[in-house]
Amino acid sequence: MARSDAKHRLGPYRDPKIDTAVFEATRRLLSERGYRGTSIDGIAEAAGVARPTIYRRWPSKAHLVYDAVYPDDAEQVQTTSRNPIKVIAGALRGVLGHMALAPAREALPGLMSDMRTDEELRGKLQERHSSTVAAGLSELLSRNPEIFRDVDADVVLDIIAGAAIHALCIRDVDDLDTYAEKLCDVLLYGLTSRPDGS
Repeated sequence: MARSDAKHRLGPYRDPKIDTAVFEATRRLLSERGYRGTSIDGIAEAAGVARPTIYRRWPSKAHLVYDAVYPDDAEQVQTTSRNPIKVIAGALRGVLGHMALAPAREALPGLMSDMRTDEELRGKLQERHSSTVAAGLSELLSRNPEIFRDVDADVVLDIIAGAAIHALCIRDVDDLDTYAEKLCDVLLYGLTSRPDGS
């Protein structure tokens, strides 16, 4: 089949190099200027592309920032691990570590505000997170009933992400290792005494 026929059947060719350049420019500008100071015009100039090129790919700045900061190739939860406690701790540290990166930290408050009025963007976030972290957590929990109580994986993710947002965006926590250890302790053992009495 000729190349032109392939393009016709599969749709317009989307150069991944352009996406990469735009994502890199977006993350750089977020780190330097914050969410409010980052604009489509600024991203286009920094990436060396035309403004319409960006709008053909993303309907708004919020959609672009979300894809740049929270890509859909996030690491999957290891549901068959023989050490599920370690997997939970690793997932917690992974979420916290990613959200602590400068682009994500700068983007989060603005994205949360924009999502309140953008149902499409909010749905995209819910679908992406449900198909990655939440789905993996749900399977991990159900595979290990002798260790975990019957709890909602979405609530577990709410606890992790909500705590991370508050710690990073409001309390401005910078000792992530200590915070992750404390959060993991509360997540796994709650507010009551541990089984060993400690």
